[in-house]
Amino acid sequence: MYRDLKLSGSPSPFALGETNRGHRICVTRPGIRRWKKYRTGWVGVALFALVHLTTGPLQAGIDWNQPITFERAYQIALAHTPVVALLAAELEVAEGRLEQAGLKPNPSVGAEVENVLGTGPYDGLDRAEVTLGISQLIERGQKRQRREDLAARSKEVLQWNFEEAVARLRYEVRQAFSHGLIAQRNVALQVELLELSRESEVEMGRLADAARASAIELSQARLATRRQAYRVQSAKRELREARAALTAFWNGINPAEFELTGELALVSALPSFESLKGHLETTPALARYQAEKAVQEARVELERARSHRDVEVFAGARYLNEDGGNGALTFGIDIPWQLRDRNQGNIRSALAGLRVVESRQALRRQELAGDLLIAYQGITSALEERTSLESDLLPSAEATLVETREGYRSGLVSYLGVLGARKTLFEIRIAMLDATQRYLKAQNEIERLTRPATLPVTVSDPSIQTHR
Repeated sequence: MYRDLKLSGSPSPFALGETNRGHRICVTRPGIRRWKKYRTGWVGVALFALVHLTTGPLQAGIDWNQPITFERAYQIALAHTPVVALLAAELEVAEGRLEQAGLKPNPSVGAEVENVLGTGPYDGLDRAEVTLGISQLIERGQKRQRREDLAARSKEVLQWNFEEAVARLRYEVRQAFSHGLIAQRNVALQVELLELSRESEVEMGRLADAARASAIELSQARLATRRQAYRVQSAKRELREARAALTAFWNGINPAEFELTGELALVSALPSFESLKGHLETTPALARYQAEKAVQEARVELERARSHRDVEVFAGARYLNEDGGNGALTFGIDIPWQLRDRNQGNIRSALAGLRVVESRQALRRQELAGDLLIAYQGITSALEERTSLESDLLPSAEATLVETREGYRSGLVSYLGVLGARKTLFEIRIAMLDATQRYLKAQNEIERLTRPATLPVTVSDPSIQTHR
């Protein structure tokens, strides 16, 4: 049973060789981009979802007679998660806002009647003046482009929401899968021990019939068999619970029985903590703050653009009923007088928002580094315990069991001694399985914390922070 649990030199799931895979760094300057450029970022997300959905059970079906691997379990979960539908709805919201941001102000058409229904010479309509005109608001400071920038950057944040949601789903499925795989191995181990307990009970019965064992010893053997049968049932209950936790991610798919398959190999050479910590910046949890920072920078530029007040121009034709009905053209312009309000308060607030994003990023970085340290200590401890059990205690327990059996055949050791040696061996094997479970849990946590993002990381223009 334990040959497939030996320490392996194979690459870890959180190996650092793939950390920068799929990344590209691009510098963007607010004010020189158009919204159509941002549409390309969603192509990767759409293809990502399409590939997983079309390769999932919706197309191929699920053969529950075949063991389920982790990747298969993850594909089933991804194909049935509501995250994709949520993404589509949020994308539609973002596209609508982006479309609205790029629209120019509508012109206004108006009519005005003057010098009517008054007193004296203005009684009636004799001196009426009718003006028909059109006015247009002219935006200054590139406001429309700034609105587009802000809407496009806000849509990029939705990409990161989807990226984090998928990464979180993968982590949760992996944790549930690992727990189920350990529970499955534990059932096999407990069943093996039950078979040995039954053999021991039969052997003790034979010795009692030959007057070589007392009735008390036979009762102890029977009790040990019953206790082990209870442990088997308890292990099977834990396996059912672990399978239920895994199928909860499959959104309604709940097969009665299925088997999990996977290697429980431990990596003997762990990467250093500092090397793992150095890759936190490329994970979705921290890389997303570059997009949030870009949103805030776009908001700063928009508020600066709003400090340039818009100008309204108008033109029209005027009809004068007096003197036989004359006509004339009229023109005008409306320029706000920025005597007090220059939008300085909103600009100050937007600049402060940049510092808020930076502070949140620093706080998140600290939290992730702390979680990574805890997980690293956990995996190191579990690996040391598992290595000690396998290299020191397990060989000694196996050798002791062999010597005890030889002593029993020679009449030097009682059968209770054989049972005790066998119990010690299985306790060590169960402890190894427990250490493996703690290792996998910490390993999954480290992979979650260090797995690189698939979206490009955007580095915004730092000059926005330096002037007000």
